[in-house]
Amino acid sequence: MRLSGHRLPAVVAALAVATGVLANGCGREHEPDLVNGKALFVQKCSSCHTLGRANAQGAQGPNLDEAFATSLRQGMTDGTVAGVVRDQIKNVRRNSIMPADLVTGNDAIDVAHYVAAVAGKRGQDVGALATAGLAGATTGEQIFQGAGCASCHELSKADASGTIGPTLNDLAQAAGQREPGKDAKQYVDEAIVEPDAFTVEGFQQGAMPSFKGQLTDKQLKALTEYLLEGG
Repeated sequence: MRLSGHRLPAVVAALAVATGVLANGCGREHEPDLVNGKALFVQKCSSCHTLGRANAQGAQGPNLDEAFATSLRQGMTDGTVAGVVRDQIKNVRRNSIMPADLVTGNDAIDVAHYVAAVAGKRGQDVGALATAGLAGATTGEQIFQGAGCASCHELSKADASGTIGPTLNDLAQAAGQREPGKDAKQYVDEAIVEPDAFTVEGFQQGAMPSFKGQLTDKQLKALTEYLLEGG
């Protein structure tokens, strides 16, 4: 998900009057599921956006905490925020790196309402929200999906076709040859927790967020092993 920072005020103004209709309409048709919204946000959006309560540190798109904090302090309602987010998901601007139809239908409503519930707000998610998405992932495949890797990388066995980062289909063969002095496991571990230490030629440094502190030691081990199994 990529909200355009420079367009945000204009979008807010345009939706300010209509948001009540949009939010209420969503409520009548579908009761937002924040747990599903968080899980999808982490999977689809966290690689590009920062959102503190979701432990998301992406830098490709606007920081959602910063984007909404001031407006919320000035009286913007959660319903307005949900309307803005839903509009940006539905109407992806031309030439954006954010893919169209990233989430649709009720899933898009859930994501929009989760962002609205937590953006720019202190504290931590509790209850079922605390383990939604990456926090509840245990297998390598679950962690790969939960961390949002599929939105940036190609990995055939995960039905992932991202192009922002290098393909992972040949990682088992390439990993041990990319960075002098590091074997395959050391390279992959480093790429996950300290991605700017080495950038594959042809790709942009800083595009991948660090997962340091977001993955437990067990999760890091499971993800590295999963990636080194090949595509």
